[in-house]
Amino acid sequence: MSGFETHLRWGLATHAVLVAATASAYLLGACSLGPLALVCVSLPATLAGALFPDLDHQASIPHRYGADVCPVLVAAVALVVGLRYRPAIAATVTRATGRPGAFLGGVVVASLAWSAWVGTRRLFPVLRPTHRTVTHRLSTGVVVALCVGAVVSLLLGTDGSVGAPVRAVALTESAAFLLGFLSHLGADGLHREYSERVRALVWRRSDA
Repeated sequence: MSGFETHLRWGLATHAVLVAATASAYLLGACSLGPLALVCVSLPATLAGALFPDLDHQASIPHRYGADVCPVLVAAVALVVGLRYRPAIAATVTRATGRPGAFLGGVVVASLAWSAWVGTRRLFPVLRPTHRTVTHRLSTGVVVALCVGAVVSLLLGTDGSVGAPVRAVALTESAAFLLGFLSHLGADGLHREYSERVRALVWRRSDA
């Protein structure tokens, strides 16, 4: 198993390649300055993806810090999203109760943030899978990357709408996270295992 520093180096190298590729496309006139800027500032997402799989290892640095940081982060996201869409929540409460929902909407938002913090804090150690199982699967990386894009869209969306700039940011953050995730699998040598499985499956079908 590769260590924390190794995965950080792989994540940084992966992001450097991504920036270099985007910069080359910009210099060749294939893209504008906007995508290059988005890629440059997406380094935290790449590093998060590079460290995410080791949340399943109790002795790892991502797990130790994640147990403290993830509940706060999830609660903060729930609170910010709830405040941004509080008018819609208040309107829903008004339709459901027949009473002005401004106060109750605030209660709902606060309750959601508190529940997110408590739930994540309680479930984080309980739901930790066996090392190199669920969190080291490509399908998990894709799902979490899509969740990252969804959260970014909720945080940046205006009045419930998601315009082209927001979609561009969300797509860039999702792609950066997924590339960081792939760098982790590469550092652990799991790409080779996946390729061998695919090759064995292809040969098995051809023999049949």
